[in-house]
Amino acid sequence: MKSIDAHQLSELQKIGDATGDNTYFVSTPGALVLEAPASLDVTRFAAILPWLTHDAWIHHLAPRGLDQYSGGGWGTRDVCQGPVELLLSLGRAAPVRELLLRVFRNQNEDGDWPQWFMFFERERGIRPADSHGDIVFWPLLALAQYLLASDDAALLDQELPYFHPKGDTNAQHGSVLAHVERALGLIERRVIAGTRLAAYGHGDWNDSLQPADPALAEELCSAWTVTLHYQTIATLAQALCHTGHAAFAAKLEATLAGIRDDFQRLLLADGVVAGLVRFRGDGAVEPWLHPNDRNTGVHYSLLPMVHAILANLFTREQALRHVELIRRHLLAADGARLFDRPFAYHGGLQRNFQRAETSTFFGREIGLMYMHAHLRWVQALAHLGDAEAAFHALRQANPVGLRDVVPNARLRQANCYVSSSDAAFADRAEATARYDAVHSGAVAVEAGWRVYSSGAGIAVRLVREGLLGLRLRRSSLCIDPVLPSTLDGLVARIDLEGHAVVVRYRVGALGHGPRTIACNGQSLAFEREPHPYRIGGAVVPMDALRERLRDGDNAIEIELG
Repeated sequence: MKSIDAHQLSELQKIGDATGDNTYFVSTPGALVLEAPASLDVTRFAAILPWLTHDAWIHHLAPRGLDQYSGGGWGTRDVCQGPVELLLSLGRAAPVRELLLRVFRNQNEDGDWPQWFMFFERERGIRPADSHGDIVFWPLLALAQYLLASDDAALLDQELPYFHPKGDTNAQHGSVLAHVERALGLIERRVIAGTRLAAYGHGDWNDSLQPADPALAEELCSAWTVTLHYQTIATLAQALCHTGHAAFAAKLEATLAGIRDDFQRLLLADGVVAGLVRFRGDGAVEPWLHPNDRNTGVHYSLLPMVHAILANLFTREQALRHVELIRRHLLAADGARLFDRPFAYHGGLQRNFQRAETSTFFGREIGLMYMHAHLRWVQALAHLGDAEAAFHALRQANPVGLRDVVPNARLRQANCYVSSSDAAFADRAEATARYDAVHSGAVAVEAGWRVYSSGAGIAVRLVREGLLGLRLRRSSLCIDPVLPSTLDGLVARIDLEGHAVVVRYRVGALGHGPRTIACNGQSLAFEREPHPYRIGGAVVPMDALRERLRDGDNAIEIELG
């Protein structure tokens, strides 16, 4: 491992002094402390993790940030990601259960959810009347992830009201499972005619791409939403089977092949997945946000590529090809960008989309570098087992010592999550004319909104479950690290079911695929988790682990291929 010089040692000391007393963070359940090796990267991640956890708690409990200080409601999409992923990675299932009950109480009687809702009773009536086409999937996916982690089959039988503006006494009621069935019924109806592909509706994750023409809501299909549809159904089927609903699970699982076939047949053109596809009334099929796109001027879209990898919708060859496309067209000095170029600005006139073509501010998703999407790129690289690239991309998301990784980053607050990296163009005209400067790093990039985002919780989970590979469930521990060779000898201190545990890593040439695992000097037997792209993780029964844990200090040693 490369040694560090006197200047770097001085920086390590400064970082240590700046973090101050982390007693509060270390004492919280599920706390994580990174130790050896004594490198800048380890020290910088050790410094930012408590703050990312702090920001994730804020987003969960009272959505607000330093740049949105008046507060906000729970975004249905957001709260089902960051808080759920954070809490499950910490092994804290109980607050996720409470979160899910709140979310399912806010389900509309037609099976959908609002884009966002207020969580105080006094403000229950403040909520939008519609939502984007992806929103209905998020509560189902979060529920499935919770069931797999907790084994809490009883939650499915709990009776809950649907939302009614006049209160619960006027509302329809049903079990959580009935709520799920109602949402699935809506999903079945909201498809492009003659396909199994989810219709776009009012938009997808990218809030700036709401269609300018309302008729496009029925003609457009977002490939990203289709990947979410597939992931949701696959995870829900697994969870229902796990909790004693095998027949229902089998029915859901039988629909997956049709979604996958239509994804491959209709959303890939010349081997490249389109960001959007328009199914015209005359039968023509037009790829948008694709090299064959002659309409929008945008040719590559990050999110469907990344999420098709995460949902296992690509073959390994397709996945690797899309990774190369991302590297060639969508990576910049500060990370992965949503599209290969910004949408055309016509002085405020709309042609295809609303905010993407009218916003004068070139930042957040308009500026194309949204940290939440970049973190999913990190996750996809780890899913593929590309340890070096995943770790580099994770470093790009860490504001501590950022300019060593992103030299064109302007000074920014280093103890908080930043939701975007905004190129410092004077206006959208300059952004269009000089966008190549973003890819080369010739233009400075500034911090976007601070603290407010579900991304902070996602980032913590990526360190715990992606980098360190510690995925907690009630009945098992899946160990699936993806580590670069520079982190050979990494030591992490964690709390595991009330026991203090030191985890030590030996990193081989692959950087993933555990070869041996030992707890307190005794070998642990494990089953290999199936994986479509690489060697899978090791699943250790929790009972076997409990037998080897003892009072006081414990040690788990993991040797990777």
